[in-house]
Amino acid sequence: MVDEVRPAGEAGVSSARSGENARMAASVRVAAAIACALFSFLATNGSIYPGLVSIDPWVREWATLFGVVVLAALVVVARHRPGCLHPRLFNGIALVSVTGYLVLDSCGFAWASPGLLLAGSLLDSLAEAWLFVLAYVAFAQLEAARRPVVAMTACLCAYLLQPWASALGPTAAVAANAGCFAVLFLCVRPLVARPLQEAARSEPQAEMAVANPQSFLPTGHLLFVTIFVFSIAQGLVIALPGPFNDAPALPVAFIPLAVILVMYLARGRMPNADGLFALCALLIIAGMFLQPSDRVVSGGVASASNTLIDAGASCFNLLLVLLVGSIAGRNRVTALPTAALMLALYWSGVGVGAVLGNSAMTLLGWTEEALVWTSFASAMVFVAFCFVVLKNVSFVEAIGAIRSPEPLRPPAVMEVRGRRDGACGEGAEATRPGREMLSGMFAGVASTEEKCAAVGAEYGLTPREGEVFALLAQGRTVGVIREKLVISLNTARFHTKNIYVKLGVHSQQELIDVVEGFKL
Repeated sequence: MVDEVRPAGEAGVSSARSGENARMAASVRVAAAIACALFSFLATNGSIYPGLVSIDPWVREWATLFGVVVLAALVVVARHRPGCLHPRLFNGIALVSVTGYLVLDSCGFAWASPGLLLAGSLLDSLAEAWLFVLAYVAFAQLEAARRPVVAMTACLCAYLLQPWASALGPTAAVAANAGCFAVLFLCVRPLVARPLQEAARSEPQAEMAVANPQSFLPTGHLLFVTIFVFSIAQGLVIALPGPFNDAPALPVAFIPLAVILVMYLARGRMPNADGLFALCALLIIAGMFLQPSDRVVSGGVASASNTLIDAGASCFNLLLVLLVGSIAGRNRVTALPTAALMLALYWSGVGVGAVLGNSAMTLLGWTEEALVWTSFASAMVFVAFCFVVLKNVSFVEAIGAIRSPEPLRPPAVMEVRGRRDGACGEGAEATRPGREMLSGMFAGVASTEEKCAAVGAEYGLTPREGEVFALLAQGRTVGVIREKLVISLNTARFHTKNIYVKLGVHSQQELIDVVEGFKL
């Protein structure tokens, strides 16, 4: 008997070890992918964009705008038309874009051709948008306990290599970016195949959010607004110094990340999202206030303000990765649109901030006095936002309030109705049940309809709300409700919100439970 049990025990241990090894391998893959994404971002900003500006400054702006448009399109598709998500097609387009980017930008820098550089930069933005989203989606699939170490390790590795990324020539940086994109794709491809397929088969998230509002963060949520505002501040501090600060930043942006990682390994915990954002904001604000006096503080050898800004940016990139993982960890179907939205807000915010900074300095004249007042005003606006708008706002509470979508348990009558409409429909006469069974079915249907009518009268639902309520109680999706009642998504959202408020529920499953538990 012992000999029979031992192999099973050994098989269990072997299976557990195999599972742990697979999870560890996935963590290493994701860390490498995120590090590659961040390194390419640093190389682009530190080497490629300065080279572009010297040839044609508008190439950078068009490339950034195009990347934001691609990310916004991914958000819209994932939320409203998930069936249009074709991962294999998108992967192919991204890889072809990487190849085109490598060829066109290399030739563009060699020949100083704005046209080639524009075409290559647009392909770069297209590839970056999709591949960066894949890296974030892969990160969201990891266990919650592994995410902090993976995120911190990836960010730390990327920022340790920042001096090398900035020292590369534009053509070498393009080649390095193409290599990073290839490594990123190879690392995450096996990890994101299934999540992307599930996202493509899922119902539109815009409709799912109507029935389960607490499982989704709306696009206008203050968390997303904060990401955008912080990105604007970062764009401002990059643009404002202009010709008054061409000294390089000290290569120490990794230090806050290293400190956070050491604290996590020593104490088993790291600053939460609120604490991490406060650190980012503090570093950026300090950089803003130091900009006018940067030459005095650093003696022109290095930029104290740029050093603080780089440190704040490194912490902010860590925060973005962790936020995507935390939000998607609560509701995994939101991984793709959340990642795309975060990146779109970040890229667009930095672009808007740069435009505002350059515009303000142009209007006031590129003088040191103008820099003093513009930096001071920008810093005070950002400080006011942090202390007034975010006074009672908590990222931790916002993410903690997200509920995992509950699988619907519709009333038993729905199973009966499905058989009545499906198996007993046209072309299925052979499977039709007997009269006694059919009578029981219709008796159940009538009972449920009576309950819905009674609940509607009890809670003061309007006739239209009663129609929506009856379909929700039957487990119908918002898409089906829209078709049956011929109403728009906004109308369905409006009625559903009112129904939930009147019944005191927060999800469709809670609504169904109210109907099932109601006594006539």
